[in-house]
Amino acid sequence: MFEIRQRDGLARIGRLTTPHGALETPTLLPVVNPRKLTLAPAEIRDCGATGLITNSYIISRHAELRERALADGVHALVGWDGPLMTDSGTFQSHVYGDIEVEPQAIVEFQRDIGSDIGTVLDVFTEPEFDADRAEAELAETQARITAAVPLKGEMLLAATVQGGSHPALRERAAAQVSTVDADMHPIGGVVPLMEQYRYAELATLVLAAKRALVPARPVHLFGCGHPSLFALAALLGCDLFDSASYAKFAADGRMMFNWGTRRLAEMEELPCGCAACSTTSADEFKALPAEERERQLARHNLLVSFAELRRVREAIREGLLWELVVARAAGRPEVGDALAALEPHGDWLEQWEPAFRPRQPTAIREPLLRFVRGRLTRTATDGPAFEHPLFGAVPETLADTAPLRPPGNVRQRSWTPERVHAIAAFQFGGAAADALLGGKVELVTSRNTGRLRNVLVDGEHRLSLSARYGRFTLRAAGACVIHAACAAPQQRVVVHADSAEFNRQGRNTFCKFVLECDPDLRCQDECLVVTESDELVAVGKLKVAPAEIILGQQGLAVKVREAV
Repeated sequence: MFEIRQRDGLARIGRLTTPHGALETPTLLPVVNPRKLTLAPAEIRDCGATGLITNSYIISRHAELRERALADGVHALVGWDGPLMTDSGTFQSHVYGDIEVEPQAIVEFQRDIGSDIGTVLDVFTEPEFDADRAEAELAETQARITAAVPLKGEMLLAATVQGGSHPALRERAAAQVSTVDADMHPIGGVVPLMEQYRYAELATLVLAAKRALVPARPVHLFGCGHPSLFALAALLGCDLFDSASYAKFAADGRMMFNWGTRRLAEMEELPCGCAACSTTSADEFKALPAEERERQLARHNLLVSFAELRRVREAIREGLLWELVVARAAGRPEVGDALAALEPHGDWLEQWEPAFRPRQPTAIREPLLRFVRGRLTRTATDGPAFEHPLFGAVPETLADTAPLRPPGNVRQRSWTPERVHAIAAFQFGGAAADALLGGKVELVTSRNTGRLRNVLVDGEHRLSLSARYGRFTLRAAGACVIHAACAAPQQRVVVHADSAEFNRQGRNTFCKFVLECDPDLRCQDECLVVTESDELVAVGKLKVAPAEIILGQQGLAVKVREAV
């Protein structure tokens, strides 16, 4: 089960439950080779890991490892009691060519050794392959996925999206794997792009897959293991990463940072405060015996990686992930190339923009600009305005309303019906604002702060103000007014009759019961919950993008505030 807990555009914080515990995503699954452990699993856990990945193909080809795995389970084999994923040998086929294993047999082997998440043996389509070859290999991958599904048993199954460097094939593959009974979808065949810093191509291909993948399942970016790439990968909607880079770089004397890579031999000081670096100097590090130096470098690489993932998750919570990616682009220009590659997709990405974020955005990007410009057309712009550094001219009446607050803004304390109308129009549209404020308006303010609390019209409590965001929440009376004044589907989420009965009792609405949704709504917008016959049953806040619902999202759709 994958539960999405917070969002920032395509990025999300989730919880993936497995038979051996849960993973909070985005996260990294360090690769462990049971034949050569640079770090013991306990040391990897101390660095921040909550899950691992190991290679079932290597285990299956080694007689002793195979027997132990079948007898005691793969968890006992590697000494790990948490979530454990196994790869199938696809990467080995990329490195060495053909491998000696049958696609169905390796799925059964992963199931039999107790893997929490097993992987289909897909065909690694190289980026340079032409469309005809990529399409033929994709057909083989899809056939293997179809054959693997009945074999998975209780194991979660990872069905990989292939398609080479062809976005149309990636999108088609994503649509196909979304129809099978799989549990996770890795993006495969992209390691060469990461190794060659072709991040713009990587972003284009991941986005092509995201257009068609069912959002209720986690997305795994195979081979992504450098901390400078985690923020970008999360921005693109990837939830899980895996790599042996922490160990490979350590063996080569290289240190990973969120801004790039440096060789220990070239450093005079250690620009890092991790547990591996904070109590030693560069010279002391260099003087360690070779095996111990490699171990400490591997610790450093993992500690830096998991510290960066904590930053990524916190940035998602604050709504500032794009800003973090921009910061990473300063140290890795190829990340900036990837952001530029997203601009032509601004119209599609705008669908995933939330109505507002916990923190004010400071980095310019096309999806946010499109969203704000669209909403600003709803409100009058002929009065006094200020120049916002991202959005240009913004009415002064909206200077306190997220996401339009300028940097360093001091909140306004004067409230007028005109200002209330401007905010209501920005949120709900001009016709809805006219209806909401049609009558005798009473503005209820705080005696201590002077801030607006509630808006009463003809004695009815129609709106409340969230002072933190400068936005209104709809009350039941206000919802009734909008429902009467605005035709369907405006501001509406249409639910099945089975859900409506619960929503009338003030209970939340879930995605599987949503039949239709106003396409102009965005995550965090106020919305009306109605039946198929347009009977108003509740009012609340939309917690997903309508685009997610169309793609088959599960979980909470509307957090109901009041029944009507």
